[in-house]
Amino acid sequence: MIRIILVFILVVLLYQAVKTVVRSAIEAARPDEPDGRQRPRRHAGEEMVQDPQCRTYIVKDRAVTRRVHGEVRYFCSIACADAYARRELS
Repeated sequence: MIRIILVFILVVLLYQAVKTVVRSAIEAARPDEPDGRQRPRRHAGEEMVQDPQCRTYIVKDRAVTRRVHGEVRYFCSIACADAYARRELS
């Protein structure tokens, strides 16, 4: 009886492993979008930037941007951007 249970568990694990490998291969072989754009990669990292006011890291594409003394600065929120602007003016 135990042998049957162990064989069943082994079959289920092998099935899951094969399914994962096949799914990954299909995903990698899929062509780009019909209009020529590349599909976004699932595990692509996004560039992080540090907020100069509160020192938290945020995704660059989602950050609030302000130009301060000719340099682009990235902030986590409008409140941090305003606080930084007030600090720089004083």
